[in-house]
Amino acid sequence: MEYKKINCKSYNIHTIKTDKFKTVRMEIVFEREVSKEEMPIYSFLADALSETSKEMPKRKDVAIKLEELYDAHFYSVTNKVGNLFTISFVMEFIDPAYINEKTYFEKALAFPFDVLSNPNFNNQELDIKTFNIIKKRIKEEIESIKESSERLAIINALNAMDNSSISSYRVLGSIDDIEKITPSMLYDYYLKLLNESLCDIFIIGNIDIDKCHKIITKNYKNRIIKTNKIKLLVNNALRKKVLCVQEKSNFLQSALVLIYNISNLDKKDKDITFNVFNYILGSGGISSKLYKKLRVENSLCYGVRSLYLKYDGLLIVLVTLNHSNVQKAEGLIKEAIKEMQNGSYEEDEVKDAIKNLQFSLKTSLDNNSSLLNNYIFNYYDELPLIEKRIELLDSVSKDDLIRCGKHLKLNTIYVQRSGDNNEGN
Repeated sequence: MEYKKINCKSYNIHTIKTDKFKTVRMEIVFEREVSKEEMPIYSFLADALSETSKEMPKRKDVAIKLEELYDAHFYSVTNKVGNLFTISFVMEFIDPAYINEKTYFEKALAFPFDVLSNPNFNNQELDIKTFNIIKKRIKEEIESIKESSERLAIINALNAMDNSSISSYRVLGSIDDIEKITPSMLYDYYLKLLNESLCDIFIIGNIDIDKCHKIITKNYKNRIIKTNKIKLLVNNALRKKVLCVQEKSNFLQSALVLIYNISNLDKKDKDITFNVFNYILGSGGISSKLYKKLRVENSLCYGVRSLYLKYDGLLIVLVTLNHSNVQKAEGLIKEAIKEMQNGSYEEDEVKDAIKNLQFSLKTSLDNNSSLLNNYIFNYYDELPLIEKRIELLDSVSKDDLIRCGKHLKLNTIYVQRSGDNNEGN
């Protein structure tokens, strides 16, 4: 693979040339610091900008145009990672080597810029029909969260931990946040998106790098230079006394969430070592310590896993279970963490975790989206590229895991109690 970064003053073009894939993938990424108030508005805007344009006022028009580009795909994604909020527009199309049409590559590469440069605004307001379609869709997506006990438990636990922390903010916000958005507000934020956001364009595929540069600069004329650097890490405060919160829900099963702070890890430990720690603890499925201890040995739960939020400095343990088992499960989770901190596991478990993580990384080498995402975070935060991460995993020892475990401190215990009155206390 050949990587090249081209500085276009007001934005950067990052090209990754490879013949591994039969498609070309481009992501136009606008970057901003997280704002609780602005994320729902930008998410609404991103959805609207990828739905229609001035020249294609109906979604059907966009679909027809993409079909003419040999069934290309174009969509938007908004995401929050630590203190970084990204608004991405993704274009994926067939490698031009397979298309017998001289202008195909330029048409495909220019398509998203044509759409973004000519949004469906009338008198500085988003087209009302498009507005109502997007509003209904986002409200349905927000409401769907209430149908997942696990998703809701994590959201509520982070909110209980500290509702002023960036870690608790939701990309789509609430129904009330969406109701406050107006068609004219979206025009104002469209200008802010272009004029105030950092912008990087990432492309992976069997591409002509110089040709990419020429086509993009021809079609993207943004000349406002932004130089602010965004810090990804969120500093979640330690708590002297563990916070315990219990709330009732309408679900038939309860959920238990334990949130741990992870503080003062060095970069290698954040990027590499703690992933091994987390795999052995709870992200490794049926082989994990938490699964064996809670489900296999004690039959206490329906499901259990741990989540490592690197840029939030948090480890989350989530368990779904009958409420009568909450207290015992909590004790077993704390016991499992203590065993991880004391090294109460075999060297073979460390080797198996490393082997499985390496296998997962090797598999991602065959996925252009995963590869591109790795290059994105290599640029944002110097995350080692996949081949290097595979190599670094071999250097992780049991002593490294024990040392990482010492950096854990329990912050919050949250219980989402089931609404079944017949369930045990």
